[in-house]
Amino acid sequence: MMSNGSAGSSSMNPDSDAGTGTLTGNVLQLTDGTFVQATLYPNGATISADGASGSPVTATWGGSVSDPYVLGGVARVATNWVSVEPAVVGGDLLPTYQAVQTNRVTNVDLALVSATVLDGIFDAVSSLRSPASGQVVLFFHSAGTGAPLAGLHVTMAKAQAAIYAATNGWLLDDGTAITNKDGLIVFGNVEPANSNGVQSVVVTRAATASVPAAAAGQFSVRVVQGAVTIATVDVQL
Repeated sequence: MMSNGSAGSSSMNPDSDAGTGTLTGNVLQLTDGTFVQATLYPNGATISADGASGSPVTATWGGSVSDPYVLGGVARVATNWVSVEPAVVGGDLLPTYQAVQTNRVTNVDLALVSATVLDGIFDAVSSLRSPASGQVVLFFHSAGTGAPLAGLHVTMAKAQAAIYAATNGWLLDDGTAITNKDGLIVFGNVEPANSNGVQSVVVTRAATASVPAAAAGQFSVRVVQGAVTIATVDVQL
């Protein structure tokens, strides 16, 4: 299982005294549609993150646990979108952005998402993935307990499709879908909302027999064309 960062909650902001940090760890390849099971990525890759100086910082991964990547000069913020670019461009593993709380952690295993896995999810809802668009994989967890949150309806304005993990596979949102016990949604074929490549995700707690629907926060997610974004969103309920 990969060590996942967080896209934060509506109350989280970068540290006021951010400073400079270092990240180190391995690069993994996610092997199925749970986006949890992973194996070591045995080939080379380039790691990038927002640097404390305002410019991106980079490091290399050589494919071995005996030689972890070491990324210095990292901006210490609540959400740093760290990217992994496989050395072989155009293969099954796609450039992947991961939310990392660099103000809290220094050791993080980063992930690469498989195009084959994503295509299987699109196939399950009779849709097609656009290789030129961004794809976004989000887990929704309780900010208090860290547990996955069921019963949420989530929207992303620039996403062509919202695909919810369901008990028997995947469900294409018709406007009424809600997260199941995994709290997992794939937003497909997403276009960046602005020049910074940031897209807003709006979360609503669905109504139940005893509780009315309620707003549960709005969150910013990095979207990059031709790449995948993966993050855990911490929701205050």
